[in-house]
Amino acid sequence: STQSTGAILDLPATAQHALRTWYGSYEVSYFEALLNVCKKSVYRNLVNRYHDPEKNSDRLRQMEVCLKVLRMLSEINAANDIVPYNSFYIHELADQLDLEEDYRNWKEGRDIVFCRYPFLFTASVKAKLLAIDANHQMNEILRKIAFEQFVSRGNISLNPYMELKVRRSNLLQDTLRQIQLYENYPHVLKKPLKVIFEGEEGFDAGGVQKEFFLLLMRELLSPDYGMFTMDDESRFIWFSTFGFENEANYRLIGVLCGLAIYNSTIVDINFPPALYKKLLDMPTTLADFAKLHPTQGNTLRQLVAYNEPDFADVMSLNFSITRDFFGEVEEIDLRPGGRDMVVTLANKGQYVSEYIDYYLNTSMETQYKAFAAGFLLVAGGDVFKTFHPDELMHMVSGMHDFNFNDLEQITEYKNGYSAEHPVIRLFWEVIQEMDLEMKKRFLFFLTGSDRIPIHGIHSIKIIIQKVKDNCRLPVAHTCFNLLDLPPYPNKETMRRKLLLAIQNTEGFGLV
Repeated sequence: STQSTGAILDLPATAQHALRTWYGSYEVSYFEALLNVCKKSVYRNLVNRYHDPEKNSDRLRQMEVCLKVLRMLSEINAANDIVPYNSFYIHELADQLDLEEDYRNWKEGRDIVFCRYPFLFTASVKAKLLAIDANHQMNEILRKIAFEQFVSRGNISLNPYMELKVRRSNLLQDTLRQIQLYENYPHVLKKPLKVIFEGEEGFDAGGVQKEFFLLLMRELLSPDYGMFTMDDESRFIWFSTFGFENEANYRLIGVLCGLAIYNSTIVDINFPPALYKKLLDMPTTLADFAKLHPTQGNTLRQLVAYNEPDFADVMSLNFSITRDFFGEVEEIDLRPGGRDMVVTLANKGQYVSEYIDYYLNTSMETQYKAFAAGFLLVAGGDVFKTFHPDELMHMVSGMHDFNFNDLEQITEYKNGYSAEHPVIRLFWEVIQEMDLEMKKRFLFFLTGSDRIPIHGIHSIKIIIQKVKDNCRLPVAHTCFNLLDLPPYPNKETMRRKLLLAIQNTEGFGLV
C-alpha cells in the first residue's frame, strides 16, 4: 500500500541503509512484486488525474511516495543487478505524459516531474526527450543571435540545418575541416544534419545521411588508419593502444556518434557497453571487460575464484602485462615496479582491478579523451545522463532485436500492390523462410542498415511498389526505404531474383 511504502521513506538513515541491504538480497520474485506495485500505483494515479479533480492532491502525494520508492529500488538494483534495468520501464508513460511540459517543469524545478525519475522512461521516450532538450538549447541560442543581429541592424539569416558539403573523393578531410569550424559554434551541431555530396544536390529523405555515415565510418575504421582493434570473439571494437593516429580523427568519430544520436541515424560502429559507461562517468567492472574480451575475462574470473594456498605458485603472475609491439614483446608495469611484485592470494583483487584499468582506461586515455570531447560536445547535458549505457549503445548503433512479422505489418504498397496481392504473398513467404543472417542482409539492402532504430521497427516506413519488367532484379531506393518489385510469376523466381539482388549489393543503392 501507499502507506507502507511511504513509511519506508520516513525511516531514519541507519534503518534505511539496513532496509536497502535487505532489499538487495531479496529473491527476484519479491523484488519484482514490490516494483510492480509501485509502478501500477504511479500509472493508476497518472491516468485518473483528470477524473474527480478534488482527489488530485491525494493522488499526487501517493504518486510522489511511489516515485521516491521506485528511485530507491532503482539504486538498489543498480548496485545488486537483481532484475534487468528495463524492468523499471512504465511503457504507458509515452501516451499518458506530455513530455514537453514535463521537461519544462523539470527545468523550472517544479514538483512531481517524471524527468527526475528517468529510469521509468523507455529508451524511445528518452530519445524524444533528448530531441526536446536539443531543440530548447538551439532555440535559446538562436534567439540570442537574432537579437544581437537585430540590435546591430545586421541581416538575419539563420540556416535551420547543419550543412556538410563534401566530395566523395575527399570525404574525410572535407568533413573534418567543416566539423572543426562548427566546433566553435556548438549549437550548430544540434541542428538537423543536411549532407550534400558535391554535384549530387537533391532531395534527401534520409538515405544520403545513411550513406554519408556509412562511407565515413568505413574509412575511419579502416585497418589502414589503425585507430581501433576488434576482438575476434566478441566482435566489439576498442581503441588501439598504439595510438599513432592524430587526436582530431578520434574527436571526429566522437562528434559523428553524437550527430547520429541527434539525427536518429544508425552508425556501423560496434563499441561495447564499457565505452558508454565511461561516457556516463560510471565505473567499469570485470563484467564489462569480459563483454569486450570474453577469453581474458574468463581467465580473470578463474583467477578470482581460485582461493587455494598455492595461488602464487600456480598462477605465477606479477603486476605487469606483456604485449606484442610490431613483433617485439614489450612488458608494461601495471604499477611502479610491478614486474618485480608477485600476485598473491591477498592482492589478487588489486591485480584484477589494475589489469582492467589498464585495458579500459590507462592504455587508451589520450584516444578516449579526444573521442569523448567530440561526443559530449554534441550529446552531453542533463538529458544525456538519464540514459543507461545499453540504451546509449542502441541509440548509436541500433538494435538487432526485431521481428519480421512486425515489418510485414507496417509495410505500405503502391502501383497496384496490396498486402493480399499474390506477388506480395510470395514475397513475404520468401522473406520469412530466410535464416536470420539473410534477413539482416535484406534489411541492409533495403534500408542501408541491418539494425533498427531505438524507436523500434515501427519507426521504419517501408514501401513496396510494382514495376513492370520481370527481367529486372528488385531495386532498393534506400533514401526512401522503397523497393521496386517486379511481379515475378512464381516463388522460385521470386527467391532467385531477390537473393541475387541482396547478395550483389554492397553499400547503398541510391537510385
